[in-house]
Amino acid sequence: MVAGLLAGMWSQPALAQGRKPFHAMSNDEKNDVKTAESVDAQYRNALARTSKGDAKPVQVDPWSNMRGAETSPAKKK
Repeated sequence: MVAGLLAGMWSQPALAQGRKPFHAMSNDEKNDVKTAESVDAQYRNALARTSKGDAKPVQVDPWSNMRGAETSPAKKK
């Protein structure tokens, strides 16, 4: 019983940090929430407009400057 009581007491501060219901917020807090939602929607729209299908994949060779001049391969006998 004591363990259950302690677990309940320890979880209370974590639950207290949740967001208030929208109807209980002040006008400034409501504006902040609406602004954040608007910015998030604009961000998601920008990501949707960005098309990766049009771009050609870039070939990167990090060792290109470490190799010598290209020569024809020698034939082994």
